[in-house]
Amino acid sequence: MCSTFVLPYKRGRIHLIKGTPPANKAADKIFQDYQEQAANGELLLRRYPLRMRGAFLTNYFSQNSGEPYQYVGGTGNTVPFTNAPTAVLDALSLIKDRARRSLNHDIPFNEVLSAAYMERQKMSFHSDSEKGLGPVVASLSLGSTAYMHFRTRKLKQQLESHKQNVLTLVLRHGDVLVMEGIGVQEYYEHTVVPTNFRIAATARCIGSANQSPAQEKPKPHDSVTYNTDSKLAPTKAAD
Repeated sequence: MCSTFVLPYKRGRIHLIKGTPPANKAADKIFQDYQEQAANGELLLRRYPLRMRGAFLTNYFSQNSGEPYQYVGGTGNTVPFTNAPTAVLDALSLIKDRARRSLNHDIPFNEVLSAAYMERQKMSFHSDSEKGLGPVVASLSLGSTAYMHFRTRKLKQQLESHKQNVLTLVLRHGDVLVMEGIGVQEYYEHTVVPTNFRIAATARCIGSANQSPAQEKPKPHDSVTYNTDSKLAPTKAAD
């Protein structure tokens, strides 16, 4: 089942594709594979500094696959799809299939950011508005329920009104969220707040404008490297 939310002034659409028990068999396996492959070292989840206005640590553990994404360190935190774990490739396949059904055409996603959120970790308000990103961003939710809030981006003439959420969606295990249209990122920002352990796979279309000259490989912070020994024993999805 797909619910579509149309933003004012034709600025874009938000599609929430609900997972169902029969359809979630694939999501269940992907969730388990993510955990097992992180535990055995196939999937390296670390906290890297973001390349924004100064470097600061992300509030989640991640690995990028496919095309380099400058927001999370470019090539230094990217594994090509040819070397990506099966959990990532299967997540991408599921996202493509669900997105195609909701939009009625294929989306050439060429990057997947896999992120794991521990207790009290979350994705802060942001927008996927970097140069070179395509107009469609889609994300698969795995694990615990999360709340996704949208609010308008702050402009100089605005005071506190931008802090009010204009849309809140509940993301459950197996759901796919599709943001369609450049205006979604230009005029809005979003945050995702999990209730417990959660993994998200977010697919984008990244063009050459997002790439930058070769940079020194960012060093992961060993003190906060994901502890797979105690945190990633196979876990079933739970609300």
